[in-house]
Order: sequence, then C-alpha cells, then structure tokens
Amino acid sequence: MMEISKKVFFITGAAQGLGKGFADAVLKRGGKVFIADLNTKTGEETLAALQKEYGADNVRFGKCDVSNKDQFKATFQSAVNSFGQIDVMVNNAGIMNDKTWELQIAINFNAVVLGTNLAMEHMRKDKGGRGGVIINTASLAGVTPYFWFPVYAGTKYAVVGFTKSWAANPKIASMGVRLACLCPSGADTNLFNIKEDECHGLDSLTAYFDFIGRLPVSAVSDAFIKLVQDEDSNGKLIAIIPGSDSYYTEQVLDPPLALPKLEKNA
Repeated sequence: MMEISKKVFFITGAAQGLGKGFADAVLKRGGKVFIADLNTKTGEETLAALQKEYGADNVRFGKCDVSNKDQFKATFQSAVNSFGQIDVMVNNAGIMNDKTWELQIAINFNAVVLGTNLAMEHMRKDKGGRGGVIINTASLAGVTPYFWFPVYAGTKYAVVGFTKSWAANPKIASMGVRLACLCPSGADTNLFNIKEDECHGLDSLTAYFDFIGRLPVSAVSDAFIKLVQDEDSNGKLIAIIPGSDSYYTEQVLDPPLALPKLEKNA
C-alpha cells in the first residue's frame, strides 16, 4: 500500500467541492498539497484554512485556468519549484453545463489530457523521474448514459477511455506511473447548482437525485484515497454510488487481449 505521508499532490479545482475534500484527506494523512484553482478568492480562503490546520509548509495555492495551456504549465512548474517534485497528479477541475459545451470540453477533457501529459513527463522513470500516480476525476456519467448532459457525459466517457488507454500501455511499468479514474455519482457540491438552460430536463434531473440522494464529499474522498494507496490500481475505475458500501472496480484488459496483433506490413 502506498504511503501518503510526505507525498506531494497537485490537485486542480481544489478550492472547493471534491478537490478541497481530496486535499483535506491527503493533509490528514501527512501529505503535502498544491491547490490549483481559477477562483482566487475561494482558493486563498481554502489555503488559509488548511495552512492553519495542517501547517503553512504543507499547502500552497496557485491561480490556474486549466483551459489556458500556458497558465496550466506555469502553475504546474510553480508547484514543482515549491515542493521539489509532484508524486500524485489529480486532474479534478470540471464544470457541468451543456450550454457552454465548448468550454466544458476544454475543462473536462482537454485539460485532463494536458495535466496527464505534464505529470507523465515529470514522473516517468524512463525519462529521469521518480514515478508517481495520476488520478483523473470522471463520473458515473462516464460509464452510463446521462441524457440530461450529453456533452458532459461525453467528456467523462473520454476521460475514462483516455485514462484506461494510457494505463494499458505495455511500457507503463517501466515508466513507473499508474493511472486510475474516480467515477462518482452526484456529490453534494456546488456543481449541482444547475439552471434550466444548462441541461436537458431539469425537473427529471432533480427528481432523480432527490430519489437516489447525493454523495457526501467524504465518501468520494475515501474512494480517492483507496485508489491512491492501491498499488494495483493502474487502469481501474472506482464508482461511488449513494447507499452502497461497495465499490465497483474494473481492471483494464491486458494489451494482447484488448488489441489484435497486426501482421507486419499489413
């Protein structure tokens, strides 16, 4: 089991919601956290609260618009400069608004690709890194249809496929990096402050979550910690559903089973 104490986590979208919950869970276990978020005011408030509880040397904050490539790269480098290395990359920032679908794709998927690429280049043992873990926040909407948000669901399916495909690389063990996905159902965060024109069928969506309930942030944070600590989590999804103490996990197929062998010169 991976020891979290003294490990450095870079978490996007960590000023509030799930990201803040992840940061708190890491700090409770002796880890260090760099909070990256676009919301400067909330980010600085979260930073102050966490530094007060866990120590000023263990938490940093940097303003970061993950849809801005240059800013994302600069913030990641700032975190490396602050702590010396990043051991766990958490691509968590996301929005749920099909009205602004282009921005949603940029934040929910494009930024996950960029964040994963930045982390891979930094962590890969075959390129001089120390190895590490990449956790990408997807959603239950990434493994089952959510007709209320076709674009949002599409971005989360993309995150799942992207993560599992990286994890299936035959050289992943020599890279020393493992990748996994969190797929929570709706959590009790501000993400669900949804307006009529941001989805398809707000009444139906509201009735659905009134029926199944919302996940407490702590439940998702517990699953997050499980994925980080599990040395065999490469390629796994972990879905968290209200009212269940069990977790659904899926291991990626070994590459020879997942991909047909191509004849040379075919």
